[in-house]
Amino acid sequence: MSVVINAYQQLIDYLAEKATPEQLLAFQLSDAEQERARELLEKNAQNMLSTEEQHEFEQMIYFDRIMSRLKARAMAELNS
Repeated sequence: MSVVINAYQQLIDYLAEKATPEQLLAFQLSDAEQERARELLEKNAQNMLSTEEQHEFEQMIYFDRIMSRLKARAMAELNS
């Protein structure tokens, strides 16, 4: 496992332990961040992202994966 992936896994573990499942499930980005994500998704679909936007888009995708994992763990905890 790469160091970066291990670091993210440690972050996920930490957040999952510190926040309640309900808090994790309730988390949402601000309206402005959601709008920016939509803009990047649209530009990506049209292959019109700048280099900087491509980097931002990749970070957004990785953030989404982390939040999905956290919310899956929270849901599993609530259902157990």
